[in-house]
Amino acid sequence: MVRNNVITVGEMAGKDYRMADVFRGFGIDFCCGGGQTIAQAAAQGGITEEALWKALEAAEQKAKQPGSDLGVLAPALLIEHILHTHHKYVKEALPVIWQFGQKVAGHHGDTHPELIDLRAAILHEAEELLDHLEKEEQILFPAIRQLSAGEKGLPYIKGTIEAMMKEHSSSGESLEEWRRLTNDYQVPQGACNSYRFLFEKLREFDTDLRQHIHLENNILFPKALALAQEA
Repeated sequence: MVRNNVITVGEMAGKDYRMADVFRGFGIDFCCGGGQTIAQAAAQGGITEEALWKALEAAEQKAKQPGSDLGVLAPALLIEHILHTHHKYVKEALPVIWQFGQKVAGHHGDTHPELIDLRAAILHEAEELLDHLEKEEQILFPAIRQLSAGEKGLPYIKGTIEAMMKEHSSSGESLEEWRRLTNDYQVPQGACNSYRFLFEKLREFDTDLRQHIHLENNILFPKALALAQEA
């Protein structure tokens, strides 16, 4: 691996998802914060730049893992992956998370008032995210497919992508609020099974959404903008 002090974490994760695994392990935001350099990311993760480079180099030596080659997919195929993997997951997971968020807040909100705030934070993100997915499915993704097919005259692509990225940043802020309210998804001692299940689902959702945003911000959207530029 050639050490590049200019390359961003988003670019590295986009080229090889093994790098994304390293960033996630150090708590480094490679999706909404994908514009960071390695030096900036190391500071965020509370480690030295040298330690981060060594971890990235070690990951590069490992056998290629499934999913690490998503960056080579054409935009239309990447969209299909996002729809069938991440959009599908969001639509299935959110009703379950909301159900248990209500249940746990109702049973334990008196002794853990942060659960009341968590319930509100879950509802807010659910409403915003489902609206976001609809805009991608109805407007942006069809336009990217048209670009991929060689169609020209789609000047709104850039503005739509910028709007979607702003909404991704908002989702990133929501995830940080979830982490704050749950103490990074740490279940209190003696918590019931529903309490534990909720926090595990929130953690799982957090991981999936960060990967989801990464694929769009750092791989799909740059490919779409390049197509638009060519057109």
